[in-house]
Amino acid sequence: MSESEHETKIRRLAEKLFYPVSLKGKVPKKDTTSKKLGATAAKALTSHARIRAQIMRTTRRTPEVMVKITNRLGAGKGMVAIRNHLTYISRNGRLKLETDTGESLIDKEAIADFAVEWKEQVRGKPIPEVSHRREAFNIILSMPTGTPPDAVREAAKYFLKEEFGGKHRYCFTLHTDTDKPHVHVCIQAAPITKAKRLNPRKADLQRWREEFAEQLRKHGIDANATPRRTRGVTQNSQRQSGHHFRKRRAMQFTRIENQVEWSSVNKGALDAWQRLARTLRGSPNSTDRKTAELIDQFVTPHGPNIPKKR
Repeated sequence: MSESEHETKIRRLAEKLFYPVSLKGKVPKKDTTSKKLGATAAKALTSHARIRAQIMRTTRRTPEVMVKITNRLGAGKGMVAIRNHLTYISRNGRLKLETDTGESLIDKEAIADFAVEWKEQVRGKPIPEVSHRREAFNIILSMPTGTPPDAVREAAKYFLKEEFGGKHRYCFTLHTDTDKPHVHVCIQAAPITKAKRLNPRKADLQRWREEFAEQLRKHGIDANATPRRTRGVTQNSQRQSGHHFRKRRAMQFTRIENQVEWSSVNKGALDAWQRLARTLRGSPNSTDRKTAELIDQFVTPHGPNIPKKR
C-alpha cells in the first residue's frame, strides 16, 4: 500500500468516527509550508496532523465541551421572556454582561437599555412582548470541573465573535456558581442584515461544539468535541419501577449516561476503531504504531455501568 493510499484509508476511517469540522483545517494565508509544498500538499499535511491530533485527544479521554440550547417553556418567545432571561443570567444586574459590540452592561439600567435596543433594532417590525416564535436563543457553553473559568469565558468570546459577529446581536456572561464553569449566551434570532433567521439544527450544534473546543485549545485548555458513540458512551432512557410509581399510575424516566460495552453501543464505531488500529499498526511511522496501541486500550470493553437500584 502506497503512502497516499495509507493516508486515504486513515482519513476515511476517521470520518466514520469524528465530526467533519475536526478533520478539516484551513492553511494560513502566510504559511511558509504552503509556499514550499504547494497549497494542496500543505492542506493535506494539515489534515493528516488534525486527524492524528483528534485520535490522540479522544483515546486519552480529553475533557469534552458541552453546547446546549435551553428549551424552557416559552424561552425567547418575545421581549418578556428575553428580559427575564437577561435578568436571570446577569443575576439581576450583579454580573456583567458583554455584548457583541464589546459593550459592558454592568447594572440593571444598562441591561434595560440594551433590551430596548434589541426590541427596536430588528429588520421589519419590533419584537413583540409575547411572540409565537423564538425571537432569541439561550445557549450554554460549558466545560468540566477544574477548567479555568477565565479561559472558558475568553474561548466563548472568540467563538461567538467568529460564529455570530456582524450577523446577530448577542450578549453573554460567565457563571461560576457550580463546579463546571459555563457561559450563558442570549442570541437574537433575527439577523442584523438581510439574511436568514437563526434556526439551529443538530449539525449546527455539532459544529459549534467543535469550534468552541478549538477556541479552548487556542487558549491553552485541552478540550475535545466528539460524538458519544465514538467514545463508547450512550444515553438511555430507563424506566424506574416501584410501588410509588404504580400508585401514581404514571411512567417516569431517568436519563442515565453509561459507559457500556462497545459491542452494545455502536458496532459501526467499534469496527472503525479496530480497522483504524490495524491500519496504523501497519504504518512505518513509530508514532502511528504507538497510537494503534492506545486505540486498542481505548476500545477494551469496560463492561456496563449498571445503576444501583433504589
